Amino acid sequence: MLSPASALAISTPRLNLLAATATLARADASDRPRFAALLQSQIPPSWPPDVMADVQEYFADQLEKGFALPGWWHWYALERESRTLIGSGGLAGQPDSEGTVTLGYSLVPEFEGQGYASEMVSGLLQWMASTGRVRRVHATTFERHFRSARVLQKNGFTCRGVSSEDASASDADRQGRGKLMLFVREMG
Repeated sequence: MLSPASALAISTPRLNLLAATATLARADASDRPRFAALLQSQIPPSWPPDVMADVQEYFADQLEKGFALPGWWHWYALERESRTLIGSGGLAGQPDSEGTVTLGYSLVPEFEGQGYASEMVSGLLQWMASTGRVRRVHATTFERHFRSARVLQKNGFTCRGVSSEDASASDADRQGRGKLMLFVREMG
């Protein structure tokens, strides 16, 4: 087992993915030294990725209150060789009645553009497939966020057009990257 703090782990060629538990998520939100010790990894100064900075407390609360379950929520991506926390990914909860889940992911800037996001998404997709509960995976990214769109395409997602969530995306989130696009992957 990679860490006593997490019962769920995924191994990819270069990464160890650990499912967030209430203990891990709370340490992530409030106690960096304890978080590093629990992960048995280095935490870079750039942690958390920008898109995660305002949700760490929320993630911890959801796990602590039992509203989210490990595996169906947040995962930490650890680069195996350097034992460094490089990003996170996860799901917005368990599959709905039709077997659909929503996927998200992010990396700290110094690890972008090296194939880690694609590898992390691939590992999460394999885990989802192994549960037998997921029939379809949704993900969104902005139309001019080309790297993110490429990560999804490499992992078998197809663009289905503008997301119904586009209207609620703030200008700060858009950062000049255009409309929020919906990508879908059907699981076989």
